[in-house]
Amino acid sequence: MIRDSLNILVVDDMKFSCEYIRRALKKEGYTSIDVVNNAPEALLRIEKQPVDVVLADWLMPEMDGLELAKRIRMLDEEQHHYTGIVLLTAKDDISSIRTAFEEGVDDYIVKPPNQVEMAARVYSAGRVATMQNDLLMSTQTLNKLFEIKCTVDRITGLGRLEHTQNRLNALLKQTHSRGGSTCCAILKITDLDNIISSHGQEVQEQILASVSNRICRHVRPIDLVGHAKQDEFLIAMYNDNPDNARCRNFKRILHDLNHRSYKTTAGFISIHCAMAMSITLKDDDGFDVKEVITMTRDKLHKSIEMGFEEVAT
Repeated sequence: MIRDSLNILVVDDMKFSCEYIRRALKKEGYTSIDVVNNAPEALLRIEKQPVDVVLADWLMPEMDGLELAKRIRMLDEEQHHYTGIVLLTAKDDISSIRTAFEEGVDDYIVKPPNQVEMAARVYSAGRVATMQNDLLMSTQTLNKLFEIKCTVDRITGLGRLEHTQNRLNALLKQTHSRGGSTCCAILKITDLDNIISSHGQEVQEQILASVSNRICRHVRPIDLVGHAKQDEFLIAMYNDNPDNARCRNFKRILHDLNHRSYKTTAGFISIHCAMAMSITLKDDDGFDVKEVITMTRDKLHKSIEMGFEEVAT
């Protein structure tokens, strides 16, 4: 950690004290030092732009350094940031110091401050703040990656069930409010378990990825394609004009999936897919997203009975 990289805020109601501290820290190599003369102004400053270290007097009018520390910790929680807090105090009794640490203070300096000691304690508080902020940043990055991993299927690159349901729900709401229609189709690979038994997990994943790619080539960018279950895909299309809801749009997808084999590490493999669809119109009240999916899925047996050639409606 480089001293001139630390952003320091000095808070003291005595202007000459602020100037002494600022000059002392400058001599010790710190360059980014701001000064304010009361705690409320410090909070406004931190709210606009977090700092690395706050060096504040304990005894100030309006709001003392201890209350300031409590408020800073509240801001830290909101901003996902950690601020190193050092108090300047004439108090050196154990009870007062213990209270200060319990309220979130990182360190204290007994007044009048020694220049070298003050610079060293600011450096220590800055090091703690830097490590804490690096950890917070790493945690946020991991949380984002975890969120992506939970909502997006690794194999197909499509949204998982919950993510897919949320997007389908948005389409249904759009239909109910603006009119038009939402076509929802469920596509099931009926022999996926046999493929896993015969060729293993790797081949299964290759087929799922290929199925995903083929479906996506047949739909518009605005259409929804999701990997609802291991052997099921969900496809949804919204149309402003209900007359544009066509079963043949889905039949083309089904035909492509069933009539062209898939290149895998085990050779070319054919699969059998069944597909069913349902159409939701503006006046179809009472359908929520789970009901629409269940109603559509219940029709899949008709597609199987028709030899995987037709989309059940």
